[in-house]
Amino acid sequence: KSCLLLLFALHAVALSSADLRADSTPAKAGQSVQLQLANGDRVSGEVIWRADGKIRVRSPFLGDFTLNEADVAVLELPEERADLPPSRAPANAAPSAPQLPAAAKPGTRKPAPDTNASPKPAASSWKGKVEMGLAQQSGRIDAQSHHLRAEAEQNRGRHNLRATGRMLYAEQNGKPSADRSDAAFRWRYQLTKRAFAQSQTTYYRDDVTRIVLNVEQNAGLGYRFVDQPRHILNFGGGLTAQYREWDAGRNGFAPYLEIFQDYTFKINDRISLVQDLSLQYSPEDRAYSYTINQVPQLSPDQQNYKVRFNGTLQGKITERISANLRFEYEQDNAIKLADARTLQRITSSLGFAF
Repeated sequence: KSCLLLLFALHAVALSSADLRADSTPAKAGQSVQLQLANGDRVSGEVIWRADGKIRVRSPFLGDFTLNEADVAVLELPEERADLPPSRAPANAAPSAPQLPAAAKPGTRKPAPDTNASPKPAASSWKGKVEMGLAQQSGRIDAQSHHLRAEAEQNRGRHNLRATGRMLYAEQNGKPSADRSDAAFRWRYQLTKRAFAQSQTTYYRDDVTRIVLNVEQNAGLGYRFVDQPRHILNFGGGLTAQYREWDAGRNGFAPYLEIFQDYTFKINDRISLVQDLSLQYSPEDRAYSYTINQVPQLSPDQQNYKVRFNGTLQGKITERISANLRFEYEQDNAIKLADARTLQRITSSLGFAF
C-alpha cells in the first residue's frame, strides 16, 4: 500500500509541475506580459516574437530586448483564461481543451490562405514628454534662462520614429547669451536583430552666433552592441550634408563624416539615464566663420568639426510627471569666436509624459 500511495503522490506532483510550466509559458506575439528576471526584477512589455527557446519583448522604457525563456517567469497574462476569475480558478485545474475553429472540424475543408494579404507590422502609439525649466538670478549678476523641450517616439514593426524640439533662451546683465531653437526627426529601420539603418534631419537657428538657418541631413548605419533589459548601447556612423545661412547673406554647403552613439540605462523602475553623442568632421579645411562686427567669411585655416553631447538623469515622480537633470555640451568650430562656438548648460526641469 505504501508503494501505491508513493506512486500516486509522484504522479500528482508531476501533474502539478506540468500545469505550472503551462501557466508560466510566455504569451504569444502581440500579448502584454510581465516578466520576473532571475535577479528578482520585473519588466513589463509586449511580446514581439517567440521561438527556439527565446522571447523578444518590447518595453515602453527599455525598448526591444531578447531573453531566454528558461531565465524568466511570467507573472501576469492578462488575456489567459479571461473567462474564469482568478479568485475562482482551481490551483491544480488542468487546462481546458482548445476549441477547434469550424474550418478545422472533421468533414470541413480548410480555406486556402490569402497569398495576397501582407502581414501587418506591430505598431504602437506615439509616446513622449514635454519639459519646462526656468532659472533666475539677481544681485551682483542679473541673469535668467528658460527652456522648453518636447520629444515623441513611435515603433512600427521594424521602424522606429523619433521627433524632438527645443527652445533655449538666456541673458546676463541684459544681454542675450543664448537664443536658439532647433528640431530633429530620426528614422531607424531594423535590418537585423542588432543592425539598423538611420536617417536624421536636423534644423536649428541661433541668433547669438548669427546663424539664420542650419539644415543637416544624415544617412548612416548602426549596430546595437548591448541589448539587455536595463542596458541598451548603440554605435554607428554615416555621412551628413549641411546647408547654412548667415544673417549677412554668406551661405554655403559642407559635407561631414559623422559618428553617433546613444545609451540607455534603467537604474530601477523610476530612475533612468539617457545619453547620446555625435561627432562630425568635414574633410574640407575651409569653414564659414563669424567674427565680431564683421561679415561671415571663409577661413582657410579653420578646421570644421562639431561635437554634441547630451546626458539626462530622469526620475519619475508619478506615471506622468518626472524630474530631469540634464547636461548639454555643443561645440561648432566653424564659428571663429571662441565664446560663441561653445554652448555648455546644466539644467533641471519638470517633464509631463503623454
